[in-house]
Amino acid sequence: MHPKSSITGATRVVGVCGHGISYTLSPAMHNAAFQACGLDYVYVTFEVSPGSAEAAVAGIRSLGLAGVNVTKPLKTEMLPYLDDLTEEARRIGSVNTIINQEGRLIGASTDGIGLSHALETWGVSISGSHVLILGAGGAARAACAMVFQAKAVSTVIAARNKQRAEETASVGNATTVSFEPEEIKDAIQTADLIINAVPTDLPLNPSWFTLNQAVYDTRYDTGDTILMHSARSQGAQVSNGLDMLLFQGAASFELWTDQEAPIEVMRAALEKGLGKR
Repeated sequence: MHPKSSITGATRVVGVCGHGISYTLSPAMHNAAFQACGLDYVYVTFEVSPGSAEAAVAGIRSLGLAGVNVTKPLKTEMLPYLDDLTEEARRIGSVNTIINQEGRLIGASTDGIGLSHALETWGVSISGSHVLILGAGGAARAACAMVFQAKAVSTVIAARNKQRAEETASVGNATTVSFEPEEIKDAIQTADLIINAVPTDLPLNPSWFTLNQAVYDTRYDTGDTILMHSARSQGAQVSNGLDMLLFQGAASFELWTDQEAPIEVMRAALEKGLGKR
């Protein structure tokens, strides 16, 4: 069945909740997966205004959605209104997936596993590495916990908000720095792996990056972000976040459907969607 032409009263609805998310490729990825697996599901976007987390959760519940993905700025804001959390979500204090289990809304995080699989596919090893994470939101929390579990030698969180940086650092035994030039310059130059979880471009001096680094930007677009361009100019390896979107999406798919995600179908849908931009 085609999810856009065969929607009925029995079709199960999932989607993504967030603010400013018209760009997302998640509907293309998930609807292709549902079609390939013959599942009567449809995936749509739900624009949620900042400060409306409680109302959004009430909407998920009252409308009987099968589940949703959660993105900025709701990954931490929705926590108090859910019925339960997975162990991982509780530990990091962030969700990117909600599963409706017979009326009980369970919060989960697939960001960490998505990032882990993306880095593994890219051929980057975390064990033994010095890691710098830019940002202190939900994705940064998941990244911090993941690299700690993967036995990074050290992890540094760089963020403008000191309190949020410290809260993020606490989930993975990390230290913190600000974006003051001397602090962030040193953190960049000593890092083997840099993970960007900030949704906007940062004014980082290209000369701070080094030849033997790997720089992973969790954002995705048709070309290099400014961060990727800066790092590439100094010989660093760079990658965008398309594979993280793929693997976290596959994990969410499996939580909602109890079926194995069709990874290659989802990858093809993402690449096709990105090519149209």
